[in-house]
Amino acid sequence: MAAVRLYAALREAAGQRDFDVDLPAGALIGELLKRLIALRPKLDGKILDDKGSVLQYVAVFVNGRDIRHLNGLETPIQPEDEIAIFPPVAGG
Repeated sequence: MAAVRLYAALREAAGQRDFDVDLPAGALIGELLKRLIALRPKLDGKILDDKGSVLQYVAVFVNGRDIRHLNGLETPIQPEDEIAIFPPVAGG
């Protein structure tokens, strides 16, 4: 099981901060994100776009590394991995 932590508006939409997502060994981060959205439908459209890509301003990290600097949605994950997902941040 991969440990997933949601931040800010994503945490509010999901109704909780931490999730354990059960996936087979060697699963990809894209599969995990789809599974997470299936578990919490209010996350639909807040992490992935309609083509299945991570939204431009959403950051997904595996063990502290941005998946954009790994293999994107094809990044393999292991049960002990920690996943952090940050929504867009606005300020002013």
